[in-house]
Amino acid sequence: MKTIIAIGFLVAYTLLSQVTFASGNLKVNVLPKAEGRALLEISNNAEQKVEISILNSEGDLVFYHETETEHTEYNRTLNFSKLEHGIYKMIVKADGASNEQMLNVGRHGIAVGKIVEKTEPIFSFKNNQLRVSHLNHNLDDMILYVYRNRELIWEKGMGNMFSLTVGYDLTKLDKGNYQVVFASGGETYEYDLKRD
Repeated sequence: MKTIIAIGFLVAYTLLSQVTFASGNLKVNVLPKAEGRALLEISNNAEQKVEISILNSEGDLVFYHETETEHTEYNRTLNFSKLEHGIYKMIVKADGASNEQMLNVGRHGIAVGKIVEKTEPIFSFKNNQLRVSHLNHNLDDMILYVYRNRELIWEKGMGNMFSLTVGYDLTKLDKGNYQVVFASGGETYEYDLKRD
């Protein structure tokens, strides 16, 4: 019996690890070129659609492109010469992972800042067990909140480790609808669950 439980646990842990780490494969490289242009190189281990957004310092969208087909590699030359000089944020997203990078567009071309990697957490709820997995690339503090009817009923700080996989037994909660909010690095992610 112990062997069956151990094998079951190993299989579940392996599957959960595969799901968590699969979304951490997005790589983005921006290479400044002459005349206000830059080569954007995107690669991923799995074929996926890619979204590219560029926002100005006020948060206004100045460029958006979503690929029509799925790619493991995608290259595109971006022309910044028509933009006003200033700071811009480029966000590249693919399947729950995103890379953010600051760009400084000036009269001498484009300066590229450090990449900030982000991955959406993975939630699951089965047999009254809430599971949360997250790759915390920037080692931000993480907090989990549980609400019922917009009222906070529980919160849990989860530290700032790189890889998080946790489970919580929710059998003591009353039956009904709940909203789980995961916060990390200035981002919040929501998950609705129903306890029967």
